[in-house]
Amino acid sequence: MSQRQLARILGSITAAQISRHERSVTPPSLLAAFGYQAVFQQPASDIFPGFFHTVEAGIEERLGELESELGNYVAKGRAAAIIARQLEWFCARRDSEHE
Repeated sequence: MSQRQLARILGSITAAQISRHERSVTPPSLLAAFGYQAVFQQPASDIFPGFFHTVEAGIEERLGELESELGNYVAKGRAAAIIARQLEWFCARRDSEHE
């Protein structure tokens, strides 16, 4: 399928934008990523693995920072219960990654 044909199918982007996505020059918008996913019946993370891994690495780094901050936070009462639930979420998330 040509870039022009794909742009026609997606309807919201141009062939030039598709070219930039293919070359990893610019990431696709959320709507374009969903469009690619619908056309190719593959997760957007598989279609654009480079962009996905960049986003994932940044998220993992910031999640680690937040978890560390929460672990060092001193709170009482309701705030302490909220932080405890948040830290439990981090633990559950980490456990599910290792399964």
